[in-house]
Amino acid sequence: TAGLEIMTRENRGTGDWTQENYLGPAGIENDPTWPRIVTSGDENQYIHMMYNSYVEYEGQATALLYSRSEDGGETWDPQDEILEGLGSDYYTEIGADSYVFAARGDVVAILIADAWYDLILMKSEDNGDNWEKTVIWEHPYPFFDWEVTITDTFFCVDNSGSVAIGPDGKCHVVFGMNRVLHAEVGTTYSLFPYVDGIGYWNEDMPTFSSDRDALAGPQYGYENSEMIEDYNYIGWTQDVDGDGEITLVDDVMYYREIGFSTMPSITVDDDNQVFVVWASTTETYDNFDFNFKKIWSRAWIPGGGWGEFYHVTESIIHIFDESIYPTMALNSDDDIHFIYQADGTPGLALDDEHDYQENRIIHVTLSKDDLYTGIGEEAIISDESVSQNFPNPFSGTTTITVYMNESANLSLEIMNLVGQKVYEADRGVANDGTHFFQVDARSFEAGIYFYTVRAGNNAVTKKMIVQ
Repeated sequence: TAGLEIMTRENRGTGDWTQENYLGPAGIENDPTWPRIVTSGDENQYIHMMYNSYVEYEGQATALLYSRSEDGGETWDPQDEILEGLGSDYYTEIGADSYVFAARGDVVAILIADAWYDLILMKSEDNGDNWEKTVIWEHPYPFFDWEVTITDTFFCVDNSGSVAIGPDGKCHVVFGMNRVLHAEVGTTYSLFPYVDGIGYWNEDMPTFSSDRDALAGPQYGYENSEMIEDYNYIGWTQDVDGDGEITLVDDVMYYREIGFSTMPSITVDDDNQVFVVWASTTETYDNFDFNFKKIWSRAWIPGGGWGEFYHVTESIIHIFDESIYPTMALNSDDDIHFIYQADGTPGLALDDEHDYQENRIIHVTLSKDDLYTGIGEEAIISDESVSQNFPNPFSGTTTITVYMNESANLSLEIMNLVGQKVYEADRGVANDGTHFFQVDARSFEAGIYFYTVRAGNNAVTKKMIVQ
């Protein structure tokens, strides 16, 4: 009933805390809630805060507001600002708990991940002075309104996502996937609890279109799917018993994060290696009513691609644990570090899915070496062995050079900024050695494109510019 409470102390790790009240703007002074905070700058001198209005504000059912302090929270400037691109001209609301923060050096990133509006990256490279918006996935029903909009079924973000920033300032994003339907007005909707997948995107990759099937996992066979296994589709439930199929008990427990595999968290280390953890409904682990969710992890190494799936909670001591909400530390050393929550029953007591019970928060230290399996030395192509197209920028033809260290299927495809495929060349099985793709782009519109070279299970994506 009195806004946010902010705790500060003069010296990190020691001394008394001082609590102060933070009120929202006029008209919603007492309502700010669901806050997030990160720091940026060489000495972490910039404090960035965002929160949800909780009530109607500036033409939105709920709004996302941003504030920044350079003096330890004494003053805020800007304060209670709706960033350009997130206001009522773009969305009917930005919901609670649909956003996450990341910061590294002078770069700050906000990711907004929800089934009912765009998957949005807001990025600042100057500690919050200026922001650039990227729509990673364009929602097929813009200005979605619970009381107005009726939809067909469409594949979507499952209300979960995470963002991390590499040492080069590049943002990396992971998100859960599902499929939904809003068949009548009101705040209830239909979902598809068996729809599975963890998606991945970084700033060197093309964004997704607004096609209803753009986020369909490749295993479902939709023609307009833009998901590619081990490229932007990197997580799914595993065949634990190796019998060629996923065998489950009668029902699936889904959460407010509605995916079959869901709740991903990501970090990027100083060597640009990417590590992801998530919770996945897993066969052979159940309480006779539901299969438990278990924690899984994968790593991506520059030039090596995505490694094998690693089951974090495989030990017998976790056999009867429902394991959810993994949250990765932004920093790592020889290990990655994360926490997750566990109890004995699938579902949330908060949502009356079971009685309240003991809930544990478990800290995991996982060796990076354990996640490198299947990565690196066997890579047929790498970022270094696929050239930048030359010339670039260009207006006629350009050439891409590829060196393969072993024989494999070789292909090239080019996508525009909205995720449409504009060019494709399939060489079939190609010998090891050097290969050349010459692309005639005279029919292309001027702009930015992304080309992806695939050799066997490896893929490398780079950007080209057509004048």
